[in-house]
Amino acid sequence: MKTKGIAYTIFYFIGLFLLFGCKKQDVSPLPELIQAEALMFNNPDSALHILKTMPIPSARNKKQHALWCLLTTQAQFKLCLPFQSDSLIRIAYDYYRHTDNARRKAMSALYMGNVNYELKNITKAMNYFLEAKANIEKINNYKLGYLVMSSLGNLYVYRNLTDYALEAFQEAYDYAVKDSCKRYEMTTLQDFGRTYSVRGEYERAIQSYNQAIQIRDSIHETFNSLESELADVYFALENYEKALDLEKRAIKNNIAPDYYGIGETFLCLEEYDSAYYYLKKALHTSNVYTLAGVYEALLSLSQQPTYRQYMTDFCDSLLFYQDSIYALDKSETIIAYKEKYEHQKLAHRNQQLEFQTARWFLLSIIAVLCLIGVITYFYIYRKTMLYRKKEDLNRLTAQLNKNQRLMARNNIYIAELEKRIAENKEVAEQLEEQRETLAFLREENQTLQQKNAHLQTEITSYKSTNGATTITEAFNQLQLEKDQLSALLIETHPYLTALHQHPICLSNADRNQICQLADTIYTGFRQRLLTSIPSLSEYEVLLCCLIKLHFSVSEIATLLAISPASVSTSKSRLKKKIYTQLKLSDEKRSFDTWIWEY
Repeated sequence: MKTKGIAYTIFYFIGLFLLFGCKKQDVSPLPELIQAEALMFNNPDSALHILKTMPIPSARNKKQHALWCLLTTQAQFKLCLPFQSDSLIRIAYDYYRHTDNARRKAMSALYMGNVNYELKNITKAMNYFLEAKANIEKINNYKLGYLVMSSLGNLYVYRNLTDYALEAFQEAYDYAVKDSCKRYEMTTLQDFGRTYSVRGEYERAIQSYNQAIQIRDSIHETFNSLESELADVYFALENYEKALDLEKRAIKNNIAPDYYGIGETFLCLEEYDSAYYYLKKALHTSNVYTLAGVYEALLSLSQQPTYRQYMTDFCDSLLFYQDSIYALDKSETIIAYKEKYEHQKLAHRNQQLEFQTARWFLLSIIAVLCLIGVITYFYIYRKTMLYRKKEDLNRLTAQLNKNQRLMARNNIYIAELEKRIAENKEVAEQLEEQRETLAFLREENQTLQQKNAHLQTEITSYKSTNGATTITEAFNQLQLEKDQLSALLIETHPYLTALHQHPICLSNADRNQICQLADTIYTGFRQRLLTSIPSLSEYEVLLCCLIKLHFSVSEIATLLAISPASVSTSKSRLKKKIYTQLKLSDEKRSFDTWIWEY
């Protein structure tokens, strides 16, 4: 088993070495291919010479072989050499269409279209041009973009699809401007002129040709026959003198003259000898359309007495070429309709793809929004539950602290009542009431203790507390400390201690001091009492203050100079009055306890 594992490892590394070794061999093109591509734009003949004389890359090295096929086809096309088939460029096309190189894919599709256009495979050519357009939109190669859109526009214009042609030429012109190539700008303006001429928009055609001529003169390229094409526009406008002047300028600039156009112009100017001379020179062409037009013009010329003897020959020749044109036009018309159908079909397919893309995009947005909605819902739900949990925890903690504070306060009251009962300072009626209150407070403390045990169980079921809980606890602790401090002040205050030890009849000043002490120790006790029960008299307020300061019935009787029974009677009446106005019904709790808690 160990030997087999070592063998597998060796084979694995050998495979990696061969894989990366093969890839390393064809990382960059051959030097001849690089040189040929560099010369292609300005010197395609030199580029073709290099490609023809260099050793043709082996078909095994697909990358180098495909590039050689592409550059060779490109050079032949630039030099207007004839093509017998698309087999050479197809090698490059089949290789690059499976790669991620958008530039090479666009170039191979472009020249597949150009070759098929030369071979009259118009539908195929259009599909290849559209494929090249789709690839060129992925990169910023302006020269290649111009070539693609210019080729597509020429296909459209010569098939009378002028609307599509103008759109394609506009894109080609934009690419030319971005590339700052005046030659491309000039050629595109020439294409605009041809398209407008086909549409019968002669003024716009003249404007485009004049702009093209200005650019041509600025870059000193005199080989372009712009004057001859512009002369055709003026001829269509029946401005024969201007057309003839342009034709003469073309001849003067050593541009190949349009003998047919010159002959027709002389014919319209009724200069028959010159017309016959140039029309006869125009017959030296293989273009059946030109030959048919020339013989039609010669037939018109034969109506003049001097040339009537040639009428029969001209007529027979015209009929022959018209038959040839009819057969050719019939096939081209079928092709044109087929192209138009294919173009509409492709446009419809693109619309469907765009609609599907938009639909999927919309569905994606809806899905994302739904997902965001669900996440938001669960987030809010979680936050709400945590908030409710905290609220419940705060409520339980607050209740627990409140119960603890009540128990602590009750303990203070229990201690006070036990002390009074033990001293036996009260009358029998008051002692019985105090014993009942003592029993009630003890029972209430026991109930509060049970509730606190239940609350503590609920609180411990929660995992954590928060700041609000701490604040609640602090508040309740503060209240408890305040109650304890108030009780301590009553016990240790010198004036109150003296009155407890040696009660005397209170003067008006003493009575005011008693009320002020109650307000100070219990934070505005008198004002709070009068706010709740405004009908209380001054005597009743004083009685409440004495009870609040923990004076017994016998002590109050001495301080007010009345009998203990009168004090008990006054307390009973005051209790009834207060309980009635405040709608209290707690009979178990004594009036003294109510005053202490208020």
